[in-house]
Amino acid sequence: MKQRIITAVVGLLVLVVAILFFDTLLVNCLAAFICVMAVFELFNAAGLIRHSLLAGISALYCVMLLFLNTDPVSMLFLPLTLFYVVFGFCYLLAKHDTLAVGELCYCFLTTILVAMSFYCLIQIRDESTPQVSLFYLILSFGSAWWADSGAYFVGTFWGRHKLCPTVSPKKTVEGLIGGIVVAVLCNLLLCKIFQSICSAIVPYGYFTDRVQINFLGVAVLTPALALLGVLGDLSASIIKRQYGIKDFGHIMPGHGGIMDRFDSVLFISPVVFLIFRIWPLIVSV
Repeated sequence: MKQRIITAVVGLLVLVVAILFFDTLLVNCLAAFICVMAVFELFNAAGLIRHSLLAGISALYCVMLLFLNTDPVSMLFLPLTLFYVVFGFCYLLAKHDTLAVGELCYCFLTTILVAMSFYCLIQIRDESTPQVSLFYLILSFGSAWWADSGAYFVGTFWGRHKLCPTVSPKKTVEGLIGGIVVAVLCNLLLCKIFQSICSAIVPYGYFTDRVQINFLGVAVLTPALALLGVLGDLSASIIKRQYGIKDFGHIMPGHGGIMDRFDSVLFISPVVFLIFRIWPLIVSV
């Protein structure tokens, strides 16, 4: 428990640094580092790290995707992804005796999912102001991490009914419900604080405008985002269980690897990007 809390505090400090330099390439570099580490952990879990060239190109795909700017995305995203897929099948042709089609599909699925998840967060930043994009960053990670923390503590003390015992034995129905409630309450609290800060210190740094947050929209959407976080967590658990590992890595004591900490965000950020595009939850006033 102590290790878990210490690691969480360190993670929050890193998040604070990222927020302070949110409108710089430092965030791109941080996102690229997380993606590369996650890809290598996923490859290592499946025993595919032996295909070093394929792992390297997969990591390079993540890095290049996260350094695309808004303007050339329509020109570069599809060719870059097509090149990655074509390279993968060329590699399969050369290594068909040691690489199965299913393994290659696993490489594609996990790499593109990880890259696209963080790409969506970078895109929100590039298509809006730092002030607005910070709100959506908080919403994305808050929905995942508040739900995870709430589920952990509620499940530990009051969990009785197993949620998915063959995949993740420690998860309970009570923990799931508690996690969703905690995520809603904490997201609403953070939104209130964010709106108050914007009203109090505008203009200062990234806070250039007073904002109005759609609290009802946040309350309605947070349960869905939290459930997507649980889906990401359970999906990662299936991978670990099928490949016979406990954690993806040991870089974060008490939490495991990068994937163990960010798996719950992978399905959330693309949906937050869609929300940003079609139903804005924050407007300047």
